[in-house]
Amino acid sequence: MKKKTTYTIGFDLGGTKLAAALLTDTGEMLDFVKVPVDMNREGSATKTQKRVFQLMADIALDFKKRFPKETAAGVFKGVGLASAGPLNAAEGKLTYPVNYPGWKIVPIRDLVEKEIQKQGFRTKVFFQHDATAAALAEGWVGGAKKMSSYAVVTVGTGVGTGIIFNHYPCQTNGRGSEYGHTIVDYKKLKENPDKLHHCTVEGVASGTGLLRRAKEMGFTGNSVEELVDTKDPKYDILYADMAWALACLCYDLSIGYNVEQIFISGGLIKIKHLYLKEMKSHYKKMIHQMNPAFECKIEIAKTKNHAGVLGAGYLPHLYSASSKK
Repeated sequence: MKKKTTYTIGFDLGGTKLAAALLTDTGEMLDFVKVPVDMNREGSATKTQKRVFQLMADIALDFKKRFPKETAAGVFKGVGLASAGPLNAAEGKLTYPVNYPGWKIVPIRDLVEKEIQKQGFRTKVFFQHDATAAALAEGWVGGAKKMSSYAVVTVGTGVGTGIIFNHYPCQTNGRGSEYGHTIVDYKKLKENPDKLHHCTVEGVASGTGLLRRAKEMGFTGNSVEELVDTKDPKYDILYADMAWALACLCYDLSIGYNVEQIFISGGLIKIKHLYLKEMKSHYKKMIHQMNPAFECKIEIAKTKNHAGVLGAGYLPHLYSASSKK
């Protein structure tokens, strides 16, 4: 007897965009939308939260109206939400997320679920760290099928790390996999102890970090795309530092977990020509100095920059609908 196809909706919320998709249980996208989210527009964290949660509910309801059979009871498994952190996946809460200005402890899972249900869509919301969701997606429909331990490094507005260790997300009590916040410039931190975020992998290698550092050098644009388009060689140091920071991160993941492979995903894949080759070279030299037995392949994720939304859509399949998130 042929297995009935089931469906989910996945949301991937980041510091600058919201992506959403209606997915089959094999990871096929029936529809996909991506919209910008300006986290500074209202100048109020509470008002921004209200707008963003309403936007998610509106998108979910639009999917339901346009795909009534796929979102019907019995075949629809739920909504998955992946977000940048830090966060507590078990409790469904954001905990002072770095890229959402002014947001403190926010029970995002329950608030989004309430907003969706208020519009008449009776469904549950399942929640996870965006980079962990990306890692789950890579194991579900990407290059990590049949691997037991691997990592996905998401390079975008921030730098996220999703680690699957012996088949399970590497988290304790809902927290963990925040290696994007590991320190790579302790000298700068020593000089500026209140600027921790500037001294981490994310502070050097993320889109936010690149723009901040470029502006310190005189750049007047507002996006990484504009920065790259300048083709000004004075900014080459930024991409060189980015390659070093990401190489150090991959080194740490390799010696910490002996992962089988590391996958790179996220929006800054589009500028991989500026950092990926050098990153791999630095990583190889470092890991061979330590112990070549820990070396693993580093490749672009097969799920690419759809990893977060695919992983979000996988969450309702992964977690039992009977035990709330």
